[in-house]
Amino acid sequence: MITWFRLYPEILQDPKLRRFTTLQKWLWITAMCEASQSSSRGKLFIADGIEYTDSDLAQAAGVRADEIDKAVGFIDLCVTLNMMERHADGGVTLVNFLDRQYEKPSDRPESTRERKQKQRAKESDEKRKAALANTKNTSEIKGQPDLHTGVTGESRGVTLGHALYTDTDSDSESYTETEKELRPPQINEPVVVVVGDRNLHVYKSVLDQYKRYFSFDPNQTIMNLLHSFLDDGLQMDLLAWAMRDTAEKGKDWNYAKGTINNLFSRGIRTAEQADLADQEYKKKQRERQTGKVVQLVDKLPASVEWQREQEMRGQLSEKGKLISDDPELFEMLSNLRRSKTAGE
Repeated sequence: MITWFRLYPEILQDPKLRRFTTLQKWLWITAMCEASQSSSRGKLFIADGIEYTDSDLAQAAGVRADEIDKAVGFIDLCVTLNMMERHADGGVTLVNFLDRQYEKPSDRPESTRERKQKQRAKESDEKRKAALANTKNTSEIKGQPDLHTGVTGESRGVTLGHALYTDTDSDSESYTETEKELRPPQINEPVVVVVGDRNLHVYKSVLDQYKRYFSFDPNQTIMNLLHSFLDDGLQMDLLAWAMRDTAEKGKDWNYAKGTINNLFSRGIRTAEQADLADQEYKKKQRERQTGKVVQLVDKLPASVEWQREQEMRGQLSEKGKLISDDPELFEMLSNLRRSKTAGE
């Protein structure tokens, strides 16, 4: 039995664990310890038919008697967050515990993925060769010349499949139109989807997805974190969207990780949802900026405004040089003089 288990550093950024209190975080660590040393690794249980309770976990964690009540409901909370599963026999299993606590190097996720990729590549190559051979036979039946006609004896010994494809071939090799139709898609080729009127390249592998937008290969910690995002329900296209957004802003992986955590905490799981949320955010930003614009309006003194109004009416051009020549001004002056005299 393994006496230790792996504890990944991204536990500090896990959006689920960040919701826990300090006591609940310690209960989770205790649950991992108990699951690791259990006879049925990854499972917490007392005996068949006996339910494993919050109290059992709290006692294993060494929680003080006056804090036992704070542990009540912890297992149910973990079940709700898809971190634990409760079974009919009373036991509790930690979700994905065995997947991340592998015992042999050959069972590691990257080793398993590498074996699957090699197997898929082999199957695809065999299908392509069979399809090309079928096309060759069809051509001969229709009276078309043999594809090997005119080749030297040295090259005649090379099979058609090997002549068209080698381990060192690149994706930029030239193929005939028939071969292009029959050539299977490469394993590391992305699927192009349209999100927000833009093409988004989505890969099947988190490694290929990461390498498209960042210049260096991810370490094992980053790989484990990306897989944990997928395990928690995030779609690969959302990871692609967040990485593209990060690269376009000239940021690094830490920025992308923060974006993904933020989207997860808001219940966003797909690239389409992320793009809609981003558009809504930018719209609000524009509205706030528009609301801050102050329209400046020049306001002239009343006398100047009166003069401009008279000019627009064409009345000032008819005025003489003296006040007495303008009846309106003369009347205004007379009123001022009478007011002054009455005040004395």
